[in-house]
Formats: sequence, C-alpha cells, structure tokens
Amino acid sequence: ESPLLINHLCDQIDQTRCRVIRPKNPSLAILKGALMYGQNPKKIATRISKYTYGIQCYNPFDPSKHPERLKTIIDGKEKCDKIFDKIISVGDQVMLGQVI
Repeated sequence: ESPLLINHLCDQIDQTRCRVIRPKNPSLAILKGALMYGQNPKKIATRISKYTYGIQCYNPFDPSKHPERLKTIIDGKEKCDKIFDKIISVGDQVMLGQVI
C-alpha cells in the first residue's frame, strides 16, 4: 500500500520487460485470502518456501571436494563435518501435506 515502496519498485524495474501490478486494496486482498484459507485450507494447494531448510550431516570425507579443516574421525572413518544437506530451497514449491 505504500506509495513510496511502489515508486521505488517502479524506479528499480525495467518496465519495458516487467510491470508492477498491485490490487486496489492490498490489505483487503490479504484478509480475504486468510479468510478463504481459514474456511477451507485445501484452497491453497501449494506454498512457495520462504527459507531453505536442511540438516547438518557427516558425509564421507573427500579431499577433492572438502577442505582439510572440516575432516573429522567418527568410528574410525574420515567424515566431513558441518555439511548442510538441503531438503527444501528458497523458492521451492511445496504441496499441501507433502512428506519430505
């Protein structure tokens, strides 16, 4: 709803390739969407992930891929410490009820 924000967006975007579109009453659009979702959660079948999710894991150490400082020994085996295994990335589409 902020004219300042809209003007800034329009200044930053090449409007020959992309247009900034906004509803007449943005707050009302958000409220209506929330009400529709509250009445029937299945109306929204997918969501776009706002964050990247994952877990820390220990992969086998590979000197061609991993820096030596991350090498650790677990149960007598060389492992790479501090590996982040991504499950969902920013922008991924996630289905309602999807098991990952």
